[in-house]
Amino acid sequence: MRRTILLSATLLCACAPSFDPASYVKGIRVLAVKAEPAEVAPGQSTTLSALAVDTSGATVQAVWIACTEPAVTGSGPVNPDCFGPGTAPYLVPLGTGLTLDATIPAVAPADFGPPDAGGGVYLPIVVRASSASGAVTGEYGLRLAQGAPPNQNPTLSDVVVVAGATLTPLDPATPLEVHAGDQLTLRGEFAPGSAETYQTVVSGVPSTVTEILRVSWFASGGSLSEAVTGGDKPDTVWTADTHLPPAGSIIDLWVVGRDERGGTDFTHRQLVLR
Repeated sequence: MRRTILLSATLLCACAPSFDPASYVKGIRVLAVKAEPAEVAPGQSTTLSALAVDTSGATVQAVWIACTEPAVTGSGPVNPDCFGPGTAPYLVPLGTGLTLDATIPAVAPADFGPPDAGGGVYLPIVVRASSASGAVTGEYGLRLAQGAPPNQNPTLSDVVVVAGATLTPLDPATPLEVHAGDQLTLRGEFAPGSAETYQTVVSGVPSTVTEILRVSWFASGGSLSEAVTGGDKPDTVWTADTHLPPAGSIIDLWVVGRDERGGTDFTHRQLVLR
């Protein structure tokens, strides 16, 4: 089994043929990649972390590669050759492990244009994850520093259950007890300062804008009304209705926060079905 999952600041695409939504996690998946710092110049180092999971409990291994081949016009933001199974001069090995201190190749940022609205260009970082369940490939766009104030990762401070005006944090150490048919309204909360301002040009006029933060939701059981929340739709409703494990089992909930410029954070909570 081999699947390709594309990860970016705002998009998660699960490309396996399936009638299940991408928010339902079964088997091996790469759900997110985080770089710390989130923006680095060519030749500098960053720590890469993959949120790669296998719901069977099998150990996940990861191999990291920087793809220095610029995209081809009409092929999308990433050159398809970046996902080739073999080796090539433009596939630069970075190392192994779910967390990795990596030195970024000395590329020319201009080769990876055109820039986005905030002037950013992105180096494709490929992570090949494998376990006893199979293998998947994820791609993350690492923002390359070019002299402007660098982007910082947002920080997910809490995952809360919303009941009217009451917000109850999910305890990261203790699974919340749920029952078949239950519904939980969930919200991901960001620490102050997570939404940064940056310079852009709107209709030819320089402008200062504030990042929009979004949250992607994933669960190993039940269903989610919204796979991505943020802005005027901050909440998703998790329902204990489909893909439920036996009573007494754990249901994993993964929450991924993203800004508009490649910044990422993620966290994990658990529910227990009674």
